[in-house]
Amino acid sequence: MDDFKLYSKNFVLICVSGFLYFGSFYFLLPTIPQFVHHIGGSAGQIGAVVGFFTLTSVILRPYFGKLADGYGRKKFLLAGSGMFALLFVLYSHAGGISHLYIIRLFHGVAHGCYLAAAYAYVADLAPIQRRGEVMGVYGVANVFAMALFPAWGSRIITITHDFNYLFSLSAITAALSFLSLLLIDDRRPETHGVQKKGIFEAGLKPPVLAASVTFFSASTVYGTVITFLPVYAPEKGMADFGIFFTVYAVFTLLSRVAAGKLSDIYGRRKVVLPFLSVLAVATFCLPFLSNLYMLAFIGALFGLGFGAFMPALTAYVVDKTEPQERAGALAFFTSFMDVGITTGAIVLGIIGGWLGFEVMYGFAGVILSCGIVFFAFFSRRRAERT
Repeated sequence: MDDFKLYSKNFVLICVSGFLYFGSFYFLLPTIPQFVHHIGGSAGQIGAVVGFFTLTSVILRPYFGKLADGYGRKKFLLAGSGMFALLFVLYSHAGGISHLYIIRLFHGVAHGCYLAAAYAYVADLAPIQRRGEVMGVYGVANVFAMALFPAWGSRIITITHDFNYLFSLSAITAALSFLSLLLIDDRRPETHGVQKKGIFEAGLKPPVLAASVTFFSASTVYGTVITFLPVYAPEKGMADFGIFFTVYAVFTLLSRVAAGKLSDIYGRRKVVLPFLSVLAVATFCLPFLSNLYMLAFIGALFGLGFGAFMPALTAYVVDKTEPQERAGALAFFTSFMDVGITTGAIVLGIIGGWLGFEVMYGFAGVILSCGIVFFAFFSRRRAERT
């Protein structure tokens, strides 16, 4: 592992796979509500369609992680991406909302299967002394996909109004992700003589649980921003709010690699806490949003904070687990991002509807601040004990 290179075959291919896989996912992120409306669905049914996908992914991900620890990462990467590609074909044949519900349930299964193995595979590749850097570089694949594919998908529907074409393009993109995985070497932790553990045992280890709770608090903020900023910014007189997401993407790319490497040098805690604090500052600025310059500034802080803390916190989880429980722990940990985003979109969305978006973002900032204090206290106590 000492001679690991970022341009090694396995790492390049898992990054390519991640870019294409998340690209196929992001094609539908902004357009699935339009498709639900297109086939006669209501606003409430849009939420259910999104919720079914998230629900199955979150529930089954720790189970798939445990299986990936026992049977190897590649099988589950292939199963997840292959199933993900095939299910896109079925969207065109959805005869109504009930059919779409079923498709989304199975799509969530595929998503949970892929993610349960992907982060563990990358963690297995990374040398201990470069773990944060490698996790950060892998995260860039997701950021690039987020920067390109949602806008591309929206443009396709705006110009062509052809959902079948979009679904076909999504299927091809996911299929390319599957094909790139055929060329990687499998990785399977040594489990001979290792005591078998329950599905949630790795996730419930105190350091993993603490990191997961912290991740939840940050993801709750993320959920409120991506869901409601497109409504909130125009209310403040900024119809051209796309600058936020552009600046966010740029600063996420810049910070993700650099901060991961810094966490290898100075420790995870010394990177996680400052950059989570930057994210909190950005969140508390949102109620005072007044012009495009401020919106761009908040986007920069948001990208800097979220992009930097995530690889360091992920590496922290890997540091605290054994290879034979790594996929299960990371599956548990990453599921808290989905739970947090859903909480931000639904629970805090209700607060926003009742009391206004300014109050909602204030609540989000308080939740994140609690997460920061919790991780600071927990990680310090653990450091003192060791």
